[in-house]
Amino acid sequence: NHATHRPYNPYHQENHEQQYENETDMQHNVLQGEDRNRIERHAKSHLLSFIKSDSCVKIMDVPPNVSDDQLLSTLSYYCGTVKEAGKEPPTAVWSDAVRVPVRGLLMDPYHRVAFAVFPSTAAKDAMLEALHKANEEAERHHHRDSHRGDDRRRRKGETLPRILDLDVDCTDVYGRREVDADGKGGAPPTSGKKKDVDTKLPTKRCTVFVSTAMLASSQPVSVLSAAVSSRERISQDKVDATTIAETLDEVREIDGGKGLTDLLFLLYPGNELQTVDDEDILDITIAYLRRVHLFSFYNGCTAATAVGDVLSFSHPAGTIHLRLRDADEILTKMAEEKANQAVTAMAEDGEEKEDSGGAAEDSKPIVPKDMLVTRLNDSIAKALEHGKVLEEQGPSCLIDAETDAIARSIEVAEKETREEWIENHGIHDEDGRARCSFHFCRKLFKDKAFLHKHLLKKHSDQLRAECAKCHDGPMMATWDSDTCRPVPPVLLDCGSKFGLVPSAVKGSDQPSAADPEPELWRKEQERMAEADRLHRERMAAQRAAEEEMRRQQEEANAGEKRKSNFVDPDDMVEEKVELSFVEVVAPPPKKKKKKKKSLL
Repeated sequence: NHATHRPYNPYHQENHEQQYENETDMQHNVLQGEDRNRIERHAKSHLLSFIKSDSCVKIMDVPPNVSDDQLLSTLSYYCGTVKEAGKEPPTAVWSDAVRVPVRGLLMDPYHRVAFAVFPSTAAKDAMLEALHKANEEAERHHHRDSHRGDDRRRRKGETLPRILDLDVDCTDVYGRREVDADGKGGAPPTSGKKKDVDTKLPTKRCTVFVSTAMLASSQPVSVLSAAVSSRERISQDKVDATTIAETLDEVREIDGGKGLTDLLFLLYPGNELQTVDDEDILDITIAYLRRVHLFSFYNGCTAATAVGDVLSFSHPAGTIHLRLRDADEILTKMAEEKANQAVTAMAEDGEEKEDSGGAAEDSKPIVPKDMLVTRLNDSIAKALEHGKVLEEQGPSCLIDAETDAIARSIEVAEKETREEWIENHGIHDEDGRARCSFHFCRKLFKDKAFLHKHLLKKHSDQLRAECAKCHDGPMMATWDSDTCRPVPPVLLDCGSKFGLVPSAVKGSDQPSAADPEPELWRKEQERMAEADRLHRERMAAQRAAEEEMRRQQEEANAGEKRKSNFVDPDDMVEEKVELSFVEVVAPPPKKKKKKKKSLL
């Protein structure tokens, strides 16, 4: 139910703080054995501008009934109503992809992560300070109501908490407050004797969590393998990367003076560009692809469709890839080790080589091709081919022909809906004056031109809601044709062993949910077989150890027995034993017990 308000839960804050700690430690785990300061210095050039300037905040646990516009409006409230330098509202809010519920996912299903970008770091800090004061005020009211005396305020100079609560008004996704019952500004009909009808929409609120940590500190950085970082790849990678960047600049219609070519001439004016090392140009191009086109060159050669996917690291472009230092030396050392191993193996199998007629002497060891290099080459080839397709389609094609045609039809429908909506929400008098038909407004204007301006300015929320209906048809058609739909999974009873197990709904014409029980039983049988195999191996190892111990004990006992029973035939001495029966002491006979007579 979207109307339910989720109260503050300390368990959620503990989870988010743990998530923050994991993110801050991510970079250290990736960069083991490398100079962290050098890596961070090189990685800064790949950061997005608002991440590098620390003018972005992360908003976590955003439910599906909260839109980006509602987050933007709520954050703007904490920036103040009067525009001041350093207190500007956020310029944009971007969200990542919605998490479809899967087994083992820790966060709430269908929730997402959003990122708010501010004009400056001072504006972001001012908003966080105002939000923290609101949190402290709410906490003091809570303590006052619960008769608790802890209402200490944050002193000047103290750091902000890692997580702040943000109460969002999610009454209507379009911002409507009043009901338009008949589509012409009319009020809802009265029922029975009740004359006053509540025409306002019921208020709905929920709580999301704002992180105060720097996003640059949690930026994942990955060091590439030696095979991908070798010098022999740099020249060709530079050509491929610049080709992809120039193609995307042309397709996306990057304005003159802001493309990759203009950037290189700005950094290296005159003839300096001819003398620049290919590695430097490659680094600049890869950073440009990530920051401008959200494109990951070293991981799949794909571009993200939203900035939120890059910021939340759900797309490969969210990770900064840097080449390994001294890669050629590492490859040379590895080749020498392989050659030494091959020589050792040939020496051990020398007899077999001689029998083969000396053919092995002229043969060279086959060096297997690195899988990462193969995958990178394949992805680069696909990206170059896709770039040719984009060039053929031209800048006018945004996604594909079919999707662009649907978008154009929606734009035409929105334009017609806008004109019809303006016509339906005006009441024209005989003298040329016009009145707003909304039951909660009823303002009178000189002519319909002023009425049109009023409707577009004061009641744009109602217009947005009406234009949104134009998207319902194409959305339902896409929904029906989708084979993997982001709907809640169906719980299937898989017996007492597994209980209720969620199963994803798939299929376009005939949606269905696969029975997970056979797969669960197969995995259970594999687990049991593996456990049985490990048990047999442990028992066999235990029996072998016991047998070895018994054998060693028998050998030790046999050695001691042979040592104690050994008799030298040269030193044999006859021993005589005399038996005497003169003084033989016989034990006295046992006394018989007397039976007690009964007195009865």
